Amino acid sequence: MADDSMEETRGGTVETVSVETFDSTEARPWRYHNRTRSGMDDASLNALASSIARDGQQQLGLARRLPEGDTHTVEVIFGVRRLEACRRAGLRWRAEVREASFTDAQCAALMHGENEWTEGVSPLENAAQWKVMLDAGVFKNQSALAAQLGCHRGTVSRGVRTATALLGERWIERLVRPVMHQFTGRSADRLADACVDKTQRQSARRRARNLQPGVPAGSLYNLLFEGDGDDSRREVVFVRRKGQAGGGVVAAKIERDGAGWFSVNVRAHEQTPSELAELAEKIEALVATETAEAAGVRLGRRLASFLTPEEAKDVTRSWLEGCIWAAARDSGLDWDQWRCAAAAEVLRSQQDGWERAMVRAIGGAEADPGG
Repeated sequence: MADDSMEETRGGTVETVSVETFDSTEARPWRYHNRTRSGMDDASLNALASSIARDGQQQLGLARRLPEGDTHTVEVIFGVRRLEACRRAGLRWRAEVREASFTDAQCAALMHGENEWTEGVSPLENAAQWKVMLDAGVFKNQSALAAQLGCHRGTVSRGVRTATALLGERWIERLVRPVMHQFTGRSADRLADACVDKTQRQSARRRARNLQPGVPAGSLYNLLFEGDGDDSRREVVFVRRKGQAGGGVVAAKIERDGAGWFSVNVRAHEQTPSELAELAEKIEALVATETAEAAGVRLGRRLASFLTPEEAKDVTRSWLEGCIWAAARDSGLDWDQWRCAAAAEVLRSQQDGWERAMVRAIGGAEADPGG
């Protein structure tokens, strides 16, 4: 049923877009949607369902109408999480509805843009969707896909290469697909590079036979490519050389050994301020990746350090939520507006001891602000 309509300017013309509500049985996911597991765990969905039951569905989904006689009324371009949360809450799902003439390429562009704000879809999930659409001819080539989605051509190329390496052969695909939502861009690229290295593939395939699907993404590389326990093998994560054409003495280097230990060696007196800043950023990113499970506690401490209780109470809510969203991204967390709003509410309503409450609200009941 149509609830409302609104006008949208596209290509110089005004288009009327209807807003309708649907029972969960009337909608099915679009075949190219990219949310496989990210944000689809019970805890996340139940929290979203509770929020929608309390406050209503604040963000619309996007649907495309299906031909008459299909088993469903519409297909979900984005808003799969909201659809499932509405089902759990016993409510109807609200969405903008495009007609069947709206192309897959146009749908892909809108979905990609919407994912910049909602709870994160992993880089590997995105890359897998890009590859499927390219294989199906939705886009004629990677350049066309990059242009439509507003991505850098190199990002698309690297993503498709990684998805091909990790999902193109059964021996690695069966281990990667169940946990593809857990991969960072760097960890997926690293595993993909190793998988296409002919000198390492044979032993990795042997080890893969002894692994069951469900192994955490963060453990797969070590289990497949460090399985012999050879601590002498070292991976250079970052290196800077000083000398002619950058080929001289090593002035800064970050390495990981076969046991997973990192080492940082730097000749600080040979670094410019900008080079030192780059090195600090590399180390911060490395620490954030290796301590991802504690990202929530780090975010709580970060907020407690730069926002006073008075500021949290007196500033506008939208400004506060924006601060939380920016701090979450810096901490490696892709938060949607609902989680930012929940954190803002803790900051604004806590009368005393709010720093401890903030850390525990974000990091979980067991989080210890004192370390």
